[in-house]
Amino acid sequence: MQFILSTFSKRAGILLCLTAFLFSAGFVSGPAYGKPKITKGDAAIAKRSAKSYIKLRVVDKAIVQLKIALEGNPNDMEARFLLGQLYSDKSRPDEMKAEFDLVLADKKGKRKYGKKISPFMMMWWQRNYNTGVKAIGAQDFGAAVEAMQKAVLFDPDKALTYKGLGVAYLNMGQTQAGIDSYIKAIDLDDKDPSAYVNLGRAYMNSDKPEDAKTCFMKAHEMKPDNVSYLRDLANAQQRLKDTAGALKTSEKALALDPENLEILTMAGQTYLIGENFQRASELLEKVVAQQPDNTDALYNLAASYKALGNFDKAVTLFEKTVQSHPKDHEAWYNLGRIYDEQNKMAEAVQALQMVVDLKPTSINGWMALSRAYARKSQTESGSTASESAKKAQEAFNMAESLQGN
Repeated sequence: MQFILSTFSKRAGILLCLTAFLFSAGFVSGPAYGKPKITKGDAAIAKRSAKSYIKLRVVDKAIVQLKIALEGNPNDMEARFLLGQLYSDKSRPDEMKAEFDLVLADKKGKRKYGKKISPFMMMWWQRNYNTGVKAIGAQDFGAAVEAMQKAVLFDPDKALTYKGLGVAYLNMGQTQAGIDSYIKAIDLDDKDPSAYVNLGRAYMNSDKPEDAKTCFMKAHEMKPDNVSYLRDLANAQQRLKDTAGALKTSEKALALDPENLEILTMAGQTYLIGENFQRASELLEKVVAQQPDNTDALYNLAASYKALGNFDKAVTLFEKTVQSHPKDHEAWYNLGRIYDEQNKMAEAVQALQMVVDLKPTSINGWMALSRAYARKSQTESGSTASESAKKAQEAFNMAESLQGN
């Protein structure tokens, strides 16, 4: 019994000593204290190990050792630079950039590693930019925006990226975002006329023709012989009701490329607006001769013929227009008015009824329909004439009510 007690006392003493050791200042254990602190000496050893792994191309282990090195010495810019390189090799560009940003934020780090970092940032900018361009080509504009936004992270000063964003946003219907992107692109590179043109077209879609005109003028100054830019400029001038300016621009474009069908169409429309119907018809006849299905040219040529009093030709062209575009209420209106002038009252009523069916709020349509029914009633007798007169009054009342509103 004495032996047992003696043995127990010795064991108890050992346990007490062990407990004292475990909780002494030199030993840390358990979650309350965390893992042992990594010293700068440990960090240096880890970095040397990482370099050895790098030489052997054992990338994952090198990354682990560099993380240990940076935990022990966060200001080791060489370790951060090496870690950024390895993240790039592992196609982890976001983590690469995070490390490189810390290096570049340090004066000594930037001085020593700035030029070495630049090719990596350029590579990842180019990869994302090219991905964005491919997405635009595939008309996957959401993916294009995502890729271009990533490209911006690696180089925020590339005008090309913002031009790509502009194209993608505009095709997604996000006009203001597209405008903002092109403005940024021009801030970075104001020597590209196509950027001004695309910005101008975005302004036109936003119903800002004055801003658009400024952009098109800038592009024209850079490339005065580009007829496409002149066409855009003339369109903006037309929207601003600057007919004289649009005519001058149209003549410039015609002098440069007198057989260009787009320019002929645009110039013909401009002369039509300027009420030079003879010149408009001459230009538009050239277009229709080569593009008999060009509905814009057909309509404008028909309007020119109508203004010149050449009703037979006008009717033929307006009929072709409504056959191609049966919901074109303006073409139906012009056709109805010509039928009225030709005393073809049944055809006039039919055409003008189409106008108010397609656009019930058209005051001119209801007034023209009222007139057509009234004239039709004069050629009829009995109940048929009474019915036409009644419809004439109903159409007139509808026009009056719309004017009151």
